[in-house]
Order: sequence, then structure tokens, then C-alpha cells
Amino acid sequence: MNDRGERARWRSYLPAAQIAIGVCGLLGAIFHAFPIHSSLRHENWPVLDAVDIGWVALIAVAVLLPGIGKLTLGGVSVELREEARESAQELQSAIEEYANLVQNWSSSAVLYVDMLAKAQSDDDRAMLLAHYLRDRMGEAKNYLSENPDDDVRIALWMYDPTSRRLEFFFSNEDVPTKQSYALGEGMLGEAFLERRYFNEADVRNLPSYLNTRKGDPPYRAVLCIPIFFGDDPIGMLTMDKRSASIFSSAAEDIARGLAAQCALAIDQFRKA
Repeated sequence: MNDRGERARWRSYLPAAQIAIGVCGLLGAIFHAFPIHSSLRHENWPVLDAVDIGWVALIAVAVLLPGIGKLTLGGVSVELREEARESAQELQSAIEEYANLVQNWSSSAVLYVDMLAKAQSDDDRAMLLAHYLRDRMGEAKNYLSENPDDDVRIALWMYDPTSRRLEFFFSNEDVPTKQSYALGEGMLGEAFLERRYFNEADVRNLPSYLNTRKGDPPYRAVLCIPIFFGDDPIGMLTMDKRSASIFSSAAEDIARGLAAQCALAIDQFRKA
């Protein structure tokens, strides 16, 4: 290991040595072409002077240019490696924070599964599940408010079978919480322009509507995860992945994990 490090250290000196030799060669060719003393010129052989100067200059340039190239590319390579290392560290820290968030969701999911198993009716179970989702997404909201540069939009909508409307729980944008909107021309931070009552089919069609509608980029790449209570949709988790943020894939994993926890809870209280 030490020998390899020693060889690498000596190799790092090579570009500077090449540049020094090349500069000396060029200076020699210049002084030979324009000698400061007549003794430096072949008086009887001018052709020999030209050949000497040409070869010396050619060799000097051949040595000088690779040295400059290695030195320049070496500096660029070091800078790129540093940037890649910093990006990797940022990504790793982000994944760890998201992993901790998911772990907290998983631990609290056990408590809610126990409560669901003891619930007396499907309505009670649906209400417990709704509260569970609201609490978990509340944690996500707090995280996103502390990390506003994530550029990941998250919103949670719960379907209220009584009023047959989607109830908006929260988004990580400036939207009043706990308002109900119908399907329209806005999403993730804008009130729906079209207000109407709608049924389960509207909830089922919401993902395809959001992913196919024409509009600004924020509405084109929306990850939608419908949440079902039995065969009835009771909620919709939506994520807007507008940018190529390094957090987008981690956020999608969280959404999938949340959907898996919902499926587990539903399976538990189906068996209760």
C-alpha cells in the first residue's frame, strides 16, 4: 500500500516535470535561433542550425503539451470528484432522514393496527385509518417545512363517503388545511375551480386525469396512490415530481411504503 502511494506521489510530479523540460527546450530553440553570441551558431552549416532548431522545438512542444494537459485535466478531475462526493453525501443524508421518517411511521402503524382490530364497525375503522394517515402526513409536512429546498410536493386527500367529497388534509404549500374541493383545474396548492359533488368513480379516475391533462409542468408528473377501504376509495396520496430533485425517488419510496402500510392495516381489520 505504501509503495503504491509512493508511486502515485511521484507520478503527480510528472506533469510539472514535463512542463519544465518543454519550457527549457523551447527557450533553447529560441536562443539557438537568435544566439546571444556568434559561437552558438554553426557559421558554415546554416542548414544544420535550422534542423537543430526544428527538432529541439518539436521535442519541446511534444513534451510540454502533454504536461499541460495532464495538469489541467488532473485539476478538473479532482474538482469533479469533490462535487460527486458532496452530492453523494447529500443524497445519503437525505435517504437516512427519510428512512427515519418511514421507521417512525412503521412503529406507529402497529398501534393503529391494534386499534383497528378493536374497532366496533367499519365506520370506526375508516375513521381510525383516516386519523392515522393524517398524523403520518402531518409528520411529513413538518419535515418538508424544515427542508423547503426539497422541491417535492405532497398532498393528502381523504374521501368522505357522507358528503361524497374529497377532504383536503394538507400540502407542503400554502393551502388552508381541512378544506374540501371537487375535481377541477387545480391541484397541489390551488383551489379547484370546478366545484361539484362526485362519487367513487371520480376518485378512481383522478390519477389518469392528473397524469393526462394538459397544462403547466407541475401537473404533468403526478404520482397518485389511491387508498381504499375494502373496495371503496377513501383517500388519495398525490406527489408532484416537477424537478429532477435527488429527493424525488426517496419521496416515491415513502409514498409506496405508506400505501403498503394502509394495505396492511386494511387487511388486519378485514380479518378482525
